[in-house]
Amino acid sequence: MFFIGVFGIENKEKIIKETQRIYCKGCNDYIEGKIIKVYSFFHFFFIPLFKWNEKYYVIYNNCDHVYSISKEKGKSIEHDESYEISYWDLKDFQGANYENNNAINNKCLRCGRELERDYIYCPYCGKKIR
Repeated sequence: MFFIGVFGIENKEKIIKETQRIYCKGCNDYIEGKIIKVYSFFHFFFIPLFKWNEKYYVIYNNCDHVYSISKEKGKSIEHDESYEISYWDLKDFQGANYENNNAINNKCLRCGRELERDYIYCPYCGKKIR
């Protein structure tokens, strides 16, 4: 019997909810944005078996602000419970956790294609990213 085992660890970014009206602490206004979940998972034959390192973020479409929210608040939003994100729910961070996660995509300024954060050069057009 011939058996090939395919397993691994991956990072993933998942959009939980897109909303037209979510509070932005930096703009002090309600604007359009989305709530995302970033996590790592172990898979066997492309079937995810377990997740860890779950983090939730609010990303605003009209400005460059990104805030983290608590795991409890993120889980309640993910399970379609009623939610209200207030000033106190949004936590500032310097981008260390969000920016360095390989699951988060980056765009090339020249060709506009989606790239992983760890690329130094765009594989499509050759422009230096960082």
